[in-house]
Amino acid sequence: MNQHEKRDRLPSTAVLARAREPILERWRAAWNADAAFADWFWAETRTALSIGADASLESAFAGLEWRRLRVSQDQQAPEWAGVRAPARRQDGANERHR
Repeated sequence: MNQHEKRDRLPSTAVLARAREPILERWRAAWNADAAFADWFWAETRTALSIGADASLESAFAGLEWRRLRVSQDQQAPEWAGVRAPARRQDGANERHR
């Protein structure tokens, strides 16, 4: 496993917390707009995240957080801390991290 690639890492707790609202908005837009997709989404979500039949998007996200924690504990996967902002040079211009 390449330890430096995002795809081989688990999002950190902080990254997932920062992404909470965008994820919930995406779920609302994608799954609630079409009944067939919503049925599929909830069937998959209930199974994968072990949430109840009367689940909300918020409970689905809580299930995702719980699943992330379990994978972190069980597999001790390295974490991804998110995208770093470009460094500022003394002259005020941005530099890309290498």
